[in-house]
Amino acid sequence: MNVLNPDSSAPLIGSPAKRLDAALSGAAPAVRAPFAPEPSRPQQAVFIADDSGGSDLLGISEALQPIAELCVHGDAQTPLMIALVGPAGSGKSFALARLSKAIGALGAGPAKNAGESFLSNVAVIPLDAAQLPGDPASAIAAATYQALCRDYAALAAEAAHAGGDPTQTASLAAARHDEIQSKLDAERATRDEVDGKRARLSEVVLYQTPGARIDAYARANRGQIESRLRRFDLLSGDAVANYKDLVRDFSGAGAGSRLSIALRSLWGFRGQARLLLWALVFFALAFGAVKLSGAAASPAPRGLGSSVDVAADWLAAHRDWLAMLFDALVALGALALLVNLWRAATFSATLFRGLRLLKADLRERRQELDASSARLNQRVAALSAQADAAAKHAEATAQRASGAARSPVVGPSPPFALAPMPTAVAARAFMAELGRQIGAPGAALQRLVLTFDNFDALSPQQALDIIEAAHGMIGASCVGVAAFNPATLALGFAEDRDALRERLERLFQIAFNVQGVESSEKTRIVARLLADGATDRRSEAGGPTQTSIGEPLSAAETTLLTALAPLACSTPRRAKRFLNLYRLARTSRVSRPGVALMLAVMLSDDRRPLKEMERLLREPDSALGDPKGPPALFDAIQAARAAGGGRISNIDALLAMGVAQRYAPVL
Repeated sequence: MNVLNPDSSAPLIGSPAKRLDAALSGAAPAVRAPFAPEPSRPQQAVFIADDSGGSDLLGISEALQPIAELCVHGDAQTPLMIALVGPAGSGKSFALARLSKAIGALGAGPAKNAGESFLSNVAVIPLDAAQLPGDPASAIAAATYQALCRDYAALAAEAAHAGGDPTQTASLAAARHDEIQSKLDAERATRDEVDGKRARLSEVVLYQTPGARIDAYARANRGQIESRLRRFDLLSGDAVANYKDLVRDFSGAGAGSRLSIALRSLWGFRGQARLLLWALVFFALAFGAVKLSGAAASPAPRGLGSSVDVAADWLAAHRDWLAMLFDALVALGALALLVNLWRAATFSATLFRGLRLLKADLRERRQELDASSARLNQRVAALSAQADAAAKHAEATAQRASGAARSPVVGPSPPFALAPMPTAVAARAFMAELGRQIGAPGAALQRLVLTFDNFDALSPQQALDIIEAAHGMIGASCVGVAAFNPATLALGFAEDRDALRERLERLFQIAFNVQGVESSEKTRIVARLLADGATDRRSEAGGPTQTSIGEPLSAAETTLLTALAPLACSTPRRAKRFLNLYRLARTSRVSRPGVALMLAVMLSDDRRPLKEMERLLREPDSALGDPKGPPALFDAIQAARAAGGGRISNIDALLAMGVAQRYAPVL
């Protein structure tokens, strides 16, 4: 039985599987009437989308946790290639998304398991395989470069020129520094201009903002403003410009000064003092008329002479005229005073109206300029930091170029960042240099994980070319994870499937089957969808497993693995795979001797042990029986029994087989 080949679909059926399902499920639920209404159920989706963000129906997050820990473990040897395989619709993209999230959670902080040497800064870069055909090596390098430029620009730029001419690299670095410095100077000039506008905001609004409120008011009331200015002899040239000058001076004065200006308009402008003088004259004449009227009624003036007596008599006879003259003089004086006050009030009102409009314009423009100044200050600060970094990088490249000039350079290739579609040689040099810098002590990035998905959109040969290119590109301190359907790749190699299998085993150190094969799990998929309402209620991967992958092998485990080696290992590569997969599989809650035994059976080149194990698991016995052959399987079962206390239950064997099937060979 090959669980990674979708063409092989023989499930583990029979009484052992039923007993396993009962053991996992617990007590049987009470019988309910068909289609009876539920008393209380969670809200369910009316249509469940087929995407990578749905429910974890098969508990894949927990199963992927050891692989996530492996990707961020400081003691894991790299480069490392991992395959997430399964048929269409089995959840490969879902598993890849969960694995990426778990890696990001583990690599974002200190280790969650005590004593574990997890790396604290890990970058996960997702790549779409459908966008990589043509020159896969260059496309992978370009996508990696663009992704790293967001958070690790200096690292990406340093590695991008690994295969280029040092002199040309130094020239590019200097040009890049000059470009950033030019942008910085332009931003500083713009910021200074904005600060200048803020300092002279009143003049900007008055004279350089055609749509301002005060400009619209002045132009709409030009005739009225012009007449008032002419009345006070303040018009010289354009009335709008004269009015704005007055408002500018008026706004620059304080509150007391504005009051004094308003009062000064009573006498300070042309015609106002004359009106006040005429009012004073009229009031003085009125006062004289009152005095004459009083003198005419008094006998005192008489006897001073005939002419005085005649005048006194005439005034006495025309006292009503004096009363009318008094009223007229008072009216003229009051009129002159009112005209003076009206002229001063209208002029002051015009200035205060302009002041209010100017203040409203200033509030709006000041908010805009403050926001613009804040943005410019941020850009200037960012560009200053970039300019400093570019200057240091240019200095370093210049030093390398001067040192390289003293030694011959054999066959330099163009820098990776130069060509729009870089060559495969430069791309591989970029990835190699990137891996070297990531693995350097004190590096900002400690591990790089590249994930590949959407191979179904490609032909088998294109998909295999990309996988081959990724295997060649993944360097030190890097991990590659590819999610694909091995049956799709096999369509292009129908005549030589064994060669394809060996090829994939060479490319991938770990293969993980994302499809749960236990019958008990398959029967629960619909039930979980209905119970959860298509909402994921399981805990996501990212927390520590019950057993760490970094736990040292015990003496009993070492003895057992050595005894199982004849069954599982036919080559040094198979021996490495067997030990690596056991470290991952033993983190489950299943018996370790059983897991080791089933892994050895699954990894064996001989298919007879697997068929015999399937027969033994279908037996109704409660314990795993003795096989009829081959001898290697018999010895392996005996060794597992000895490590597990002399007996392996059928339930434990079934559970161990389910775990081992996750790591079975591809095809």
